[in-house]
Amino acid sequence: MGNNTDRRALIAITLCIAVYFFWMSLFPPPQPAAPISDVATDSTGDAIGDTPAAPGTPSTPAVTSPASTLAPAIAVPDNEVQLSESTDSKWMGNVHSREGAIRDLALTGYTAAIEVTPLYSWLMDGMEGEDGWQPYQGGDDPHELLTDNGALLLAGAGELRPAEGYIIERRGDRIVATHNDPAGLSIVKEYAPGSNPFSLDVTVTFTNNTSRSIDRLWIGVADEMSGEAGRFSNAIRPLAHVDGGVEHFDDLEDLTEAAEQISESPAWFGVGDRYFMSVLRPAEGSGLTSLVVDDLPGGAEERYGAFAQSNQPLDAGASRTITLHAYMGPKQLDILESISPELGDAVELGWFGFFARILLWMLKIFQAGVVNWGLAILLLTLIVKLAFFPLTQKAFTSSRRMQALQPKLSALKEKYKDNRELQTQETMNLFKEHGVNPMGGCLPTLIQFPVWIALYNVMLYSVELYDSSFLYLMDLTAEDPYGVLPIVYAVLILGQQRMMPMGNMDPAQQRIMKLMPLMFAAFMFTFPSGLVLYFCCNILLTIGQQWLINRQIKIEPPAAA
Repeated sequence: MGNNTDRRALIAITLCIAVYFFWMSLFPPPQPAAPISDVATDSTGDAIGDTPAAPGTPSTPAVTSPASTLAPAIAVPDNEVQLSESTDSKWMGNVHSREGAIRDLALTGYTAAIEVTPLYSWLMDGMEGEDGWQPYQGGDDPHELLTDNGALLLAGAGELRPAEGYIIERRGDRIVATHNDPAGLSIVKEYAPGSNPFSLDVTVTFTNNTSRSIDRLWIGVADEMSGEAGRFSNAIRPLAHVDGGVEHFDDLEDLTEAAEQISESPAWFGVGDRYFMSVLRPAEGSGLTSLVVDDLPGGAEERYGAFAQSNQPLDAGASRTITLHAYMGPKQLDILESISPELGDAVELGWFGFFARILLWMLKIFQAGVVNWGLAILLLTLIVKLAFFPLTQKAFTSSRRMQALQPKLSALKEKYKDNRELQTQETMNLFKEHGVNPMGGCLPTLIQFPVWIALYNVMLYSVELYDSSFLYLMDLTAEDPYGVLPIVYAVLILGQQRMMPMGNMDPAQQRIMKLMPLMFAAFMFTFPSGLVLYFCCNILLTIGQQWLINRQIKIEPPAAA
């Protein structure tokens, strides 16, 4: 009896095990969900790659943090909320569910930069293009601040890998993006209209739902970047205000090889080009103590950005809110300085910024009067030339008199060639007799030098000139595609050189001086046309002034001397 009972029990257990495995082969249990940041979604928001395993295929459990106490994440639908509906419509853009950040952002009051193809570039490229040479193209769409791969702002902890999968909703005039990571970190972003032009008030709340502390919270701005950047290009790059000045990070290869680490709290950080920027300005007490500039891992696009970090860990069960102010607009000095002095530093007017501010103010006044930035540049150049006319007159006059004394100076050098001390004494007596100051040609020029540099920076960095036209030029911030102004400048500088004295130079110096105009003219082909217009006007006025002085002070032929 007992043996039959044991036999029946053994058969029952065997049948139960067989039924269990048969059932599991037909209906395998669902796999644990991966973190949202690791799940790609298609256009409908459904997760890609989550197809159930075939019957009989063993499943691999997802690896999550041991401290995670959250339920498995649910795939978030791919959606967006338009930014313009919550602001004064200075922008066109959206907050997207992928990263809970502002992207695809354009300024409604500015058009896109015109694509310029210089004639020499088209010829050097082998006359490419089905429609022939097109000097100007585009420029009709709103100016793009952030691409559809851009992001303001990104947030996370530890590695610079943005959390993905946000729930986006509108709450009155605010847009709220919420992310709950299975690993235990919750991130909530709020975007609200700011009190300043082109500004938003932003808060980011981190909540630690784990049983351990979380290190290195970070917040950043990024966008896709390529090509080369430099002083005269308008390529978007990471930038930040740290240690009292603006830092630009132009070399993308360096950032790809190694991140730029700065152990300073940034006054602001983000991305931008020569005339526009999208940056975040941390509020006082934000706790963001350092900055890292790096590329973002993953994705087909090459994205780079600036990321501020906090060195204070977030304790288990704690929350921390960081307040920031976003500025997404033009680098217009009066607007930026009304918000913050540090923001005003984004318009880099150089060491002689005091003079540059005055000149920019004058340029705006002239433009308001003549309603054209090209004419305003000509008027400003004329006013500056008239202001320094007495100093320039003294410099040119002194140089002309020195040129007239060259025969006598050569005679003194030959007469006292064996007595350097007596030669110097007689030379000074000759200068005194004819009222010539050896430094008279240099000192007035040195006094004007700061203003020249300031005016140069105003022409180069003023967003007011962006997308402005003059005569045949459609954009004064872009190069002259026809090459007319650079050629005019080359002719004028050659003409000026022929009027300047070079008799006291040795042949090698004279050859160098003759080559310099050609070098300057070559540079002008790559300069913004508004800047070349200023140079042409300035040198034309200089030639006129030199011509008047040459008529007033005659030089005797060497034989008469």
